[in-house]
Amino acid sequence: MANIQFGAITTTAVTARQDILNYTPGASSKLKLIVVAGFYTTWSATEANLGTVYIVVDGVDKFEFRIQNTDNDTLAGLVILPFGDGIQFSGAEAVLIEVTPASTTSMRWTATQAYDQ
Repeated sequence: MANIQFGAITTTAVTARQDILNYTPGASSKLKLIVVAGFYTTWSATEANLGTVYIVVDGVDKFEFRIQNTDNDTLAGLVILPFGDGIQFSGAEAVLIEVTPASTTSMRWTATQAYDQ
């Protein structure tokens, strides 16, 4: 059975490592997919770094990437991380998706984690 977790925040400060989603999967859960999106709350054609996203498992950084706004697209900056057969969890490890925005401009951040149980 699939278990889908979703989180979202709107940022207006350059506060480091704000939680978008914090979830502790149950024992024997397999993380199959992470999707992260970031976008200005008011459309902008300015190319700019929106911020740095961190994926943290059990307190340890596992991934770090930047999300970019482009000048030729109205779509959100989007990162999709598929994990094939899945990453197994014991039921004790928290999986966090955090962001450090690059500016104080209002931005919306969303994250989805999909598990197979």
